[in-house]
Amino acid sequence: MPPFYDSLIAKLIVWADGRPAAIERARRALGEVVIQGISTTTQLLAELLREPWFAAAEFDTATLEAWLVQKPIEGLPAADR
Repeated sequence: MPPFYDSLIAKLIVWADGRPAAIERARRALGEVVIQGISTTTQLLAELLREPWFAAAEFDTATLEAWLVQKPIEGLPAADR
């Protein structure tokens, strides 16, 4: 993606009575998102929601950066990670 790419096309907001339920709602909602004609980060977000450390809220910005380096995400070129 070029450096001028604006990743904010839309916001997906979910809520629930607890983190596990909210994560499950987010997974379901991401599975229903349809955006055509441009690349999106929906696959990256879906992968992130599957990570145990995310579910346990045991992460910081360094965790995300390290994860992006070691986890190939379909549709996200390595240079953009």
